[in-house]
Amino acid sequence: MQTKKLIAVDLDGTLFGADHQLSPRTIKAVHAVVDRGHTVLVVTGRSAFSAISRLTSLPSSVRAVCSNGAYELDRQTHLKRWSQPLPAASAIAIRQQILQHLPSASFGWESDTGLNFEEKFALEAGGAHTLEQGGSREPFGISDVLKLYVRTPELQRGDLQKAVKATVGDDAEASASNVPFIEVSAPGVNKGSALARVAAELGFAQHQTIAFGDNHNDLTMLRWANEGVAMGNAMDDVKLEADTQALDNSDDGVAVSLEQRVSNDEL
Repeated sequence: MQTKKLIAVDLDGTLFGADHQLSPRTIKAVHAVVDRGHTVLVVTGRSAFSAISRLTSLPSSVRAVCSNGAYELDRQTHLKRWSQPLPAASAIAIRQQILQHLPSASFGWESDTGLNFEEKFALEAGGAHTLEQGGSREPFGISDVLKLYVRTPELQRGDLQKAVKATVGDDAEASASNVPFIEVSAPGVNKGSALARVAAELGFAQHQTIAFGDNHNDLTMLRWANEGVAMGNAMDDVKLEADTQALDNSDDGVAVSLEQRVSNDEL
């Protein structure tokens, strides 16, 4: 058997199928690589409120980093192993900066207490039912912010990311995925830095890592890993930066890749 590997996987558009759930084939493939002594790390843009309950069929050893690298949640205790939030004062200042340049912006935020959305944000999303839910509500600025959601009627995804990044500079990290809004985290907090952190904690060298992803918020992770694997359904620029490519998520792309690697004794 080959050297033990740390395998990082995004969820939506990657490990999940089109129904945003794990397929039986994917569950079996993850169990197989874990049984062979490898470590699987979920690194998702989702909060723990909507991610953890979807992972119950995976081995208990599978670790979970949520909200684009803002924290890791222990799946057994449901306590955070570590977190890297935006201090409340910084979040207030960043929100004000964004509003000065994008006055039509509306916001949501995740704190330790739960997920919260301004009424304007929820209305433009098509209703609160379309958004992640969990925890209890509290006014903005009371607690540190794990992830700040930003949306405008005019700009979406990458265009909005560029506009916000030009506004906040190095004061925060802005990431875009396959949703109209973007997400803002503390400086240096992204999926790549989270993968590097967990790898160091577990004693994996960079050359022992593989990462699977499909969207812009996965790029830092794909770049950091020794082998970055883009899904067949990935954004074109993500495919360009990846080392290799898997099948679409709807075709169990991660599972097929893992099965092939096990069969070839690469895992």
